[in-house]
Amino acid sequence: MQRRIVIATAFVAAVTLLVGVAVLVVIERGVQIRAEQELERQASVTAALIEEDFDRLEFRPSDDPGAGINRLRADLQRSLQRAERLGGHDIVEATIAVAGREVPISQPLIIIPLLPDDVGDGDVVTIDLEGERLLVAVEVVEAPPTTLTVAIARSQPLIAKALVTVPVAIAVVVGAALTVALGVWFGRSLSRRLKGLENAAHAVGAGDLEARSDVEGHDEIAAVSVAFNSMTEQLGAVRTREREFLMAVSHDLRTPLTTIRGYAEALDAGDIEPNDLARVAGVLNAQADQLSRLVEDVMLLGRLEARQFTMRPEPVDIAALVGGVASAFERAARESNVHAIVEAHEAGDRMVDPDRLTQVLSNLIENALRYTPEMGTINVKLESHREEFDITVHNTGPGIATGDLPRVFDRLYVAERYRALRPSGSGLGLAIVAELVDAMGGSVRCESDAMTGTSFVVVLPAVRL
Repeated sequence: MQRRIVIATAFVAAVTLLVGVAVLVVIERGVQIRAEQELERQASVTAALIEEDFDRLEFRPSDDPGAGINRLRADLQRSLQRAERLGGHDIVEATIAVAGREVPISQPLIIIPLLPDDVGDGDVVTIDLEGERLLVAVEVVEAPPTTLTVAIARSQPLIAKALVTVPVAIAVVVGAALTVALGVWFGRSLSRRLKGLENAAHAVGAGDLEARSDVEGHDEIAAVSVAFNSMTEQLGAVRTREREFLMAVSHDLRTPLTTIRGYAEALDAGDIEPNDLARVAGVLNAQADQLSRLVEDVMLLGRLEARQFTMRPEPVDIAALVGGVASAFERAARESNVHAIVEAHEAGDRMVDPDRLTQVLSNLIENALRYTPEMGTINVKLESHREEFDITVHNTGPGIATGDLPRVFDRLYVAERYRALRPSGSGLGLAIVAELVDAMGGSVRCESDAMTGTSFVVVLPAVRL
């Protein structure tokens, strides 16, 4: 990761430098062009000025044009000096060609002799004068029978390139350097934080659920670290619940096994009187049933959590199903001296899995019977809606503490917390209910009050047929 960031940053820096160089070239060329244009304009103005002075002096060629030019040279030199001062030029030179003879107005001539032979009117050229590069603009004015040539030179452009190119170059280089530096720093910081997250992940993978990733800042990596720590905490909680589950199941398995083993050893040793054989057989049968229910519930819950079961929905008369399941517990309610009330109003046929719904309702009623004291009441109520129906199983037991409500559907949680009030059972019934209801696309909640008792409300989607 760090290497990729550094490579990407270096690439960005290289592109920045290339773009900066291209910008510098464009700026330099623009400055050069503007300087040439301005110098050419000034050469034209200077030539016009000299030509005007030349006409004003009414020069007329004679048999000896050189003598005539010599008489006017002083006046023309003053014109050149004035043009040089007005234009701020480094060098201004001019010559007049008359009758094939070229006579310098200014002496000595420095730049005109260095001009290329093919230079013409309006040309701007660059010459080398003792190692210094000069920009020269040439203006040629034809005024028969004379030809005036004016050359203006500057040692640098009218707009200094260094004033623009140097700051831009410095800015580009500094920007590229800062980009690389920030990229390296960011890459190292990112690598260090990801390395810490990686080490924590390896530690968790090795079984250390106490490992945590340091959370720095408020960016995406910090969010991942927070999520990782939350996941680790949840894994720790799951492991704790698994350990508690195994311990509770082991305890519940040990109780009937201890009883069965004790009686088996007594039978093997011949310590059971013939008159007690029927009682012992009943005890062994009851303990075997309890052991079988516990094993079956553990296996069922495992399949439900792994989603290794099928749903077979079919048209079902919900009211008839609720009434039938509730009636199956009437005898158990009478034996426990508990009053059972069923309010199953007509709900019509709904598409549900009757076996899974029977399991849900049976577990809730069985759980209610377990915690309802003598002379208490269990109320099973069905309420129908257009696209769903609710089944409420209420009991007048001691209620569940508010702090325990979020975990009532955890495996064995209620059984362990309220073991003194629970006569028997696997303790997995509510966990099985939650898994089955979730698989059917519904929801289940628990409402409890110490004064009125506890209600479990199942809401299942099922469109009326």
